[in-house]
Amino acid sequence: MPFFYIGVMLLVAVNLLVGLPHALNLAQTSLTAANLPNGSQINPIALSQIAGIQKVNITPINKGILSPDFSASSVLAQDLDTGFVFFTKDPHKRVPIASTTKIMAALVGVEYFKANDVLVAKNLPAVAGSSMNLQVGEQVSFRGLLYGMLLNSGNDAAFTIAANYPGGVSGFVAAMNKKAEEMGLKNTSFENPAGFDSPTHFSSAFDLSVIAQKAMEDYQIARVVSTKETSITSVDKVTIHHLKNLNKLLDTPGVLGIKTGFTPQAKENLIGLIEKDGRKTLTIVLGSDDRFGETKKLMDWSFVNFSWPQ
Repeated sequence: MPFFYIGVMLLVAVNLLVGLPHALNLAQTSLTAANLPNGSQINPIALSQIAGIQKVNITPINKGILSPDFSASSVLAQDLDTGFVFFTKDPHKRVPIASTTKIMAALVGVEYFKANDVLVAKNLPAVAGSSMNLQVGEQVSFRGLLYGMLLNSGNDAAFTIAANYPGGVSGFVAAMNKKAEEMGLKNTSFENPAGFDSPTHFSSAFDLSVIAQKAMEDYQIARVVSTKETSITSVDKVTIHHLKNLNKLLDTPGVLGIKTGFTPQAKENLIGLIEKDGRKTLTIVLGSDDRFGETKKLMDWSFVNFSWPQ
């Protein structure tokens, strides 16, 4: 009889040990961080992310160093790990945003097109400004057009992507506005896919910070905006486009992207992302006289003025 009870106990113990990893896995996958984008669930394998939940509500130490002056009309700097805002200047002000528009165009594009989808360049004579020098009728992969749109800030690439979308350019712009509405953006409206000035085309530093964070969650967009230069070949291998990123701050250690913009009305614009000491800071500078200089000052000040408890 004692041997029977011993056998039962051993069987129960084995079952508990076998089931324990599954139970732990269920417990981990059910964890959700309220401050993560869209309340996204945490990967149970990524223990560093689980540990990061404990740091979400930590406030950095403000050393009281005077912030830089900005010619920009709208400015924002934010820690992406916690959402803590280091600095703002009129963050909800509606302003023209030039080619920073193309971040939303990229988001809409990657949701519909596959990287190797072949798109045809059309309606190009009406497209002015920055260009990757597409020719009418040229066939290029969506991935290639994404590079042309985000590195060279090619308006022709933006309109080609839009023209190949269901409903053409108007259908694409409608999708951009629908996505802005779904993201809860109150001060954003798109009239075209490239960022041409228009009374009905605007956004704000705050809204662009939301768009930029969403875009950087996509591995394809994140890879493109961090690329300094590359070459894209047409499908028939006849035409080669040499592309160079207009973001001069990519030469700065730790800078990961993401997009420049300029029109006479919008002035100089730059959405920047830098990683330093294991932390990522997103910066938005709109309507500036010196987008690169003011973004660099904002990045440097954010890391110097604020420190995080260990």
